[in-house]
Amino acid sequence: MSASRPPAQSAGPLRPPRTISDEFRELQTTVRLFQNQLDTPDGTIGLHPFGPVNIEQTYTTFIQSCHRLRSSLLAYKDTTLASWGQLLASSAQYPDTPTAIASKRAHAAIQELGEMHKITDALHEDISGCQKILFDAAGDAISRTVVGAKSLVLLAERLRACAKRLGLAHYTDVQRRDGVEITTVTLAGGISVIDVDIGPRWDHMHVKISVSDISHDARIDTLMLKRLQAGDIHGFERLVEEMARLDQLTRTKSPVNFIHNTFAVAATLSEIQKQELGVLDGDVLRVLKCGSGVALPYVRHVGPSTLYFMSASVQHGLSGDDWAHIKSNTMHEVTELPQCMWLDFAWEPSNKQHWFLSEQVQQYCVSAEHMADDSGPYTVVSHKHPLIGGLEMQFLEADPTADAKDQNTAYSIPYALVARVSPALPSCALTVRQIMAATGHSASSVSHDSPRLLEDAPTLERLVCANTTRTVHNVGATKMQINMEAPQIRAWSISRVPIAHMREIMEVVPLLRRQAVFNELLGSCAAVEDSGSGEHAANITVKTFANDPFRIDMYVQAEQGVSMGVVLRVTDDSSILAWTHQTLGVSESDLSLLSNIPAASLTTATSHATLSKAAAISSNIPIIALWLLTHH
Repeated sequence: MSASRPPAQSAGPLRPPRTISDEFRELQTTVRLFQNQLDTPDGTIGLHPFGPVNIEQTYTTFIQSCHRLRSSLLAYKDTTLASWGQLLASSAQYPDTPTAIASKRAHAAIQELGEMHKITDALHEDISGCQKILFDAAGDAISRTVVGAKSLVLLAERLRACAKRLGLAHYTDVQRRDGVEITTVTLAGGISVIDVDIGPRWDHMHVKISVSDISHDARIDTLMLKRLQAGDIHGFERLVEEMARLDQLTRTKSPVNFIHNTFAVAATLSEIQKQELGVLDGDVLRVLKCGSGVALPYVRHVGPSTLYFMSASVQHGLSGDDWAHIKSNTMHEVTELPQCMWLDFAWEPSNKQHWFLSEQVQQYCVSAEHMADDSGPYTVVSHKHPLIGGLEMQFLEADPTADAKDQNTAYSIPYALVARVSPALPSCALTVRQIMAATGHSASSVSHDSPRLLEDAPTLERLVCANTTRTVHNVGATKMQINMEAPQIRAWSISRVPIAHMREIMEVVPLLRRQAVFNELLGSCAAVEDSGSGEHAANITVKTFANDPFRIDMYVQAEQGVSMGVVLRVTDDSSILAWTHQTLGVSESDLSLLSNIPAASLTTATSHATLSKAAAISSNIPIIALWLLTHH
């Protein structure tokens, strides 16, 4: 259906004027939501630019709420209280007049009305909470009905309720197509329309999105349809809510078109991947390991997503065909793969101005298909890839001297592109500082990798290893007991990364990936293996360092007094290098001296090539220890 279709219903009655209670309740809600997001179960530090809370937005909302509350209180003081003060003063001077008696009655009535208002405020809050619970429960019930009885009768009513909740226009059309009755429920925003066809069978269901003057990506239709066919009503409604949000932003933040810029971000990520593949001989696994991640738009939400990390065990379990499907974005189960980490891109308010593309420009970087020159409202700036030698990419940047009347001009508003890290990534302070530097943030608030006291803050070791300090592994013919020394690295949580320019993705992804690789390596101490006979025994001690947070020292004591030491280190390109005590010139009788080896001595040239390869392939400390014992 056409996206220019007029709305089917009015916006509804005007809202009553806001009261002091309304303003105070909004301020309470802002503070409560902020506190709830900071009180994480694991206790990680989230009060920084990459934490779960958009601090800039929360600060602005808090200031605005305080200002409105203050204005309401002052207005109440200058009008209502002043009038009542004069009236009560007059009544006190002449207590027996009819006016004084009426004033006393009115005063008592107002006090009673105030108490009733408190009750209704509490009731309003309870009813709002109950309404949400009932709405969610109804969605669950419909999901069970759709999945179990394959009945879609209730779905149309649910879609209309969803439209009302999101402020979208909606209407229903019933037609017969090829002898089958099809009900089409339309959810309409200002410039976008979502048509959902519902029939008696699954193959009659269809979803179609139309956007005014924009050719949208049909993969969004496919994503929404998959959610419906799976009976995931809540998942479908979240997608509709995302689309409605983009529609609203495009209408209210004109001339910026957020829907177009969302598609431009997806096109830019795909172009970065295309150019990386061109240099890496089309090897998508190498792109995942040293590039900017695998661009997979519209597989998780209404917007771009990037797969930036996949655990070693999952990588080894994929076939060549699987990698080919991931490369072409045709692997439908890619979002269901375990132990993967994603970046989901969306827009958030910001205190800083960020520029957006006009509708005539399709992506943020230059390619053979999308050329640009320096004569227009954009300048072309070249950037070398931080990890892939020989690759230099060209990106568009806004020209502040360009003519604002130019139809290709870049627009600047206080909104920013944000990469939401899923799941949130426990990190050391060094990773946070380096991402801050890559994205133009001040790193002065993140200065320490080590906790002042062990109980002062959560540590990376405790989080990654699930508070486990001793585990037993049966690998091959060896029963290993792994002991971890006292934790050293303070933990920070990275949940979202504001992006000032798309080129920053090439800097940010390798930093996140290196942390994820280190976490996987360290976490293997707690992931108990039980795949062997355990005929032999070995004790392994693992040590981490606050001043070198990507280093792990291993001390292995096997039967018959055999002792070995290994230094493992995750490099900037997320490789794992290994050094044995022999290559570092440390005697077997004094392995504790490994801790004194400076980072400058741990070079690629001095590393143990075969052991480094085994470490990189497995990313697993018990398997690395088994290699040591086998090749001793």
